[in-house]
Amino acid sequence: MSEYDGSTADDGLTRTLGLLDCVLLSVGGMVGSAIFVFPGSTGRLAGPASTLAWVVAGLLMMIIALCYTELALAFPKAGGPAVFPAETFGRNRTVRLFASYLEGTSYCIGMVFSVTISALAIAQYLGIAFPRAKGYVVPIALAAIALSFLVNLVGVTSTSRTNLVLSALLLTILLVFVAIGLTRFEPTNYDPFFTSGPAKFFAAVQLALTGYGAWTAIPSVAEEVKRPAKTVPRAILLSLLVTTVLYTAVVVALHGVVAPSAFAEGSPVTTVPLGVAASKLGVPMVRQYFLPLAAVVAIFTTMLVGTMSASRVVFALGRNGTLPRAFAAVHSRFQVPWVGLVAVSLVAAALTIFPEYFYELLVIASVVGTGLPYALNIVSFVGLRHYRTDVTPPFRAPGGDALPAVALVALSVAMVGLGSTEVLWSVGSIALLGTYFLVRYLRRPDLFRQRDAATNWE
Repeated sequence: MSEYDGSTADDGLTRTLGLLDCVLLSVGGMVGSAIFVFPGSTGRLAGPASTLAWVVAGLLMMIIALCYTELALAFPKAGGPAVFPAETFGRNRTVRLFASYLEGTSYCIGMVFSVTISALAIAQYLGIAFPRAKGYVVPIALAAIALSFLVNLVGVTSTSRTNLVLSALLLTILLVFVAIGLTRFEPTNYDPFFTSGPAKFFAAVQLALTGYGAWTAIPSVAEEVKRPAKTVPRAILLSLLVTTVLYTAVVVALHGVVAPSAFAEGSPVTTVPLGVAASKLGVPMVRQYFLPLAAVVAIFTTMLVGTMSASRVVFALGRNGTLPRAFAAVHSRFQVPWVGLVAVSLVAAALTIFPEYFYELLVIASVVGTGLPYALNIVSFVGLRHYRTDVTPPFRAPGGDALPAVALVALSVAMVGLGSTEVLWSVGSIALLGTYFLVRYLRRPDLFRQRDAATNWE
């Protein structure tokens, strides 16, 4: 039986996050770079039908979230997404550790690339309010990554409180944008509604799905949540509901203001869609200052949550030995996995020097960093139900085996649509991850032959 409540956690972590903290971490992480950047790309892929793609993605994410919620309460540990496969992928320890490693590193790729994309987008939106900033994209991105690292370093409570203030400001400005946008709404922009085939529509769904990914911050910090049995399921589902409604409203307003012809490859709307929309609203203050400010705030909250989540997953991989044990270190003063924070921030910073590969990074973040980890943990959910009968979580997702089946089918359709656009980038990333694990296995075979004390499995 797993432990679900309590005030302390293992390895120096402490339970300090309540329901509001978790909801705002999740909403703040989701409502960030995704809604300020991705609607341009989904609009290019699916036209006005991208509004439906965002709704479908939100509903699909809720199905996936039900699986994760049961897993998170069965194994409420830091870096949960990487913990679940290690606990549920059958009886062979090597297979379970490989699944854990692939899940964790893929998840980190998604979060790290999201931090990089966010940092680059901050510079783009600052350029709207301050044109001179356009010439300093990389330095501004590096400064944003450094600030995100410092906020995370001083503790999860500090990250939560910062996110609370920024999220309140952000939601206010976005609601103003939606209200003004709906008053300038042009119905002809939605005729025709479908401008591309099913493949591109599902590619848009997969891309939009990436915009909902930050809710996984909650299972990632489950070891730092007060009363997780009650807090985790409520926080996950409530934050997804709020975000789906907000995303849909923003994208509806965007397409109501911007004509379909503007969503051409290489046009400004593909990188700063809300900035282009704001220029058509006829309210200079919104276009010049309010929206860029909201974008910078939103994108920075995504960076905060992404850095925090990825560092906890790296921490979990250090715990189980698939990454060097140094990654499991916790700072004695701030009680955060500081080595993971350093690693995540340095990799994100290194990637900012390649802004010309923005779309390729976006695809890898979506397919390798989002689709693959979700697929692995949906399988983990099946493993929990069928292999780990010794564990009885306090939350049981409805639907039985039909739930993961529906989630896997829908996720597969979405991944094929987007994955086909940059096959070599995605396959190459997975091949590199697999190569490292093989090297690790050959150098330290003892790590994969130990007996699991908790399960008595080989």
